[in-house]
Amino acid sequence: MGSNDIPPSHVPSYCIPVSNALLLTGGALWTLCYVLLAHRSFLDRSYGMPLFALSFNFAWELVYALLITEEPLERFVFAIWLVLDLGMVWGILMYGKEEWNHAPLVKRNLGKLFAVGVVWCVVAHWAFASWWVENEVGKREGKFYRGVVGADTTELGFWSATVAQTNLSVASLGQLLIRQHTGGVSWGVWASRTLGSVIGLYMNYGWMWYCWREAYGYFMSPFAVVLWVTALICDLIYPFVFAQFRESERILLDGRKVAGDSVNSGKKRVSFDKVK
Repeated sequence: MGSNDIPPSHVPSYCIPVSNALLLTGGALWTLCYVLLAHRSFLDRSYGMPLFALSFNFAWELVYALLITEEPLERFVFAIWLVLDLGMVWGILMYGKEEWNHAPLVKRNLGKLFAVGVVWCVVAHWAFASWWVENEVGKREGKFYRGVVGADTTELGFWSATVAQTNLSVASLGQLLIRQHTGGVSWGVWASRTLGSVIGLYMNYGWMWYCWREAYGYFMSPFAVVLWVTALICDLIYPFVFAQFRESERILLDGRKVAGDSVNSGKKRVSFDKVK
């Protein structure tokens, strides 16, 4: 998205190559994160990406791969992420129910809830992206789409990705606090996810805001700052909470992890205080 942009003459020639390098680095780190999340699902018999966040991301990648991207490389990257998503989806469908023993209704309908979430998010992403493109939102000098000056799909990508990132960061921290164990995630997952967002999203758009202020002013708009600062704060708090639960959690014989003050008895999580 935005790969065909032609900056005006006052923008230094090195700005776009630096932006591309940041974007590629961030994309590579996110690809690694997806691989690690799928791997941890198999090892821990759990899932790491929160349920709605995975629905939202899967729908985002599907819609933008089919509707928005222009270049074959962009479609290829989205295709890779979609394939890797399937490993995480498999983890939810195979092992996710054990994480919802405290909520029987969710446990019984986990697969249906995920499917409904994906369908709803596809509709939402499609509606937003279609409205943006059809109304040529962000149209300005140097911003080309489908070969003509048109909608700013770089800004479209920023808003959609930043909302997805904020949702994921907040939900990941919340999931960790609720579960009180690290099943489905690892230090590598956190590091690759956080660095991928910092480099590929915040630093990339921040760099272009510095170089091409009139086209990237939205990066420092109040709402945008609230979004990416919220996500960043959650990602920076996450490792401290992770380390605490890593010390206290218990690993069951089948490899699953549970909170340190509980055991898994049949279909219910039982506190150690109750079984003494």
